[in-house]
Amino acid sequence: MLMDGHFFNEVDLFVIAYSVVALTVGFIIERIVSLKRELTDLRIRLLTNQREQAMRYQLLLEQIKQQSDKPQALDELQHIFGDKLHQLRRQYPALTDTDVQVLTLIGLGVENHEILALTDMSKRTYYKRRQLIAQRIGTTAAQLDEVAKGLFTTK
Repeated sequence: MLMDGHFFNEVDLFVIAYSVVALTVGFIIERIVSLKRELTDLRIRLLTNQREQAMRYQLLLEQIKQQSDKPQALDELQHIFGDKLHQLRRQYPALTDTDVQVLTLIGLGVENHEILALTDMSKRTYYKRRQLIAQRIGTTAAQLDEVAKGLFTTK
């Protein structure tokens, strides 16, 4: 090859090729480090958002527990999660209003004894309701808590 009147020998071509490869690898490594940093930042933001959401839910639940009017508390949940509940009803049309209330409370992490108090259900009725809900959404009663929490947490 001729460049500016000079011929390149194989060693010169090797050095040029090596330099190009080294620059490319350097760029790739730099990009990987940058992407790892961005991923870490996104994970931190996700954890922060999840923690803030959990705190909001906990505050909401504490307010609901303190209310003496349980039906009003359940109506507040319906108002707050209206869009999510509408989507849930579209996705699972077999769910009844009671199913949706129970599923919402489970999804928010409310303890079983508190759900019993909020819904005025007996233990037997509550556990039967869980089985029915699980059937209606296509899961098992054992997996219902996990599925419900997945429905009410942002990903």
